[in-house]
Amino acid sequence: MGQIVEFNWALKIKVDFKLDEGNEYTFKKKGIRVYPVNIPIDLINEKWECLARIVILEVNHANGETIGRFKVLKVYDEKEREFLTSYWRKTVEYIKGRKIKDFSNVKVT
Repeated sequence: MGQIVEFNWALKIKVDFKLDEGNEYTFKKKGIRVYPVNIPIDLINEKWECLARIVILEVNHANGETIGRFKVLKVYDEKEREFLTSYWRKTVEYIKGRKIKDFSNVKVT
């Protein structure tokens, strides 16, 4: 059997730090994941709340993990965050085929 590879069009990570536009941050995720590089995507936290528009600058794979670096292009204001969070959560419900009340432990693979 081969390795499972995920194609991701958003970066979903635990964000327990302040996001600043123009700053670069690193991330690490289990599994082999493919992200679009130098194309804007959304940054989503573990509760499926959409926080910012980012661009992935670099992605590497080692020991079954994906390690990368991203730059924050725009931190969403409250109205943008609310609208985009609703969009992503509805997408997750579509994928799962059911309504979800608590998004804190929902994984899509």
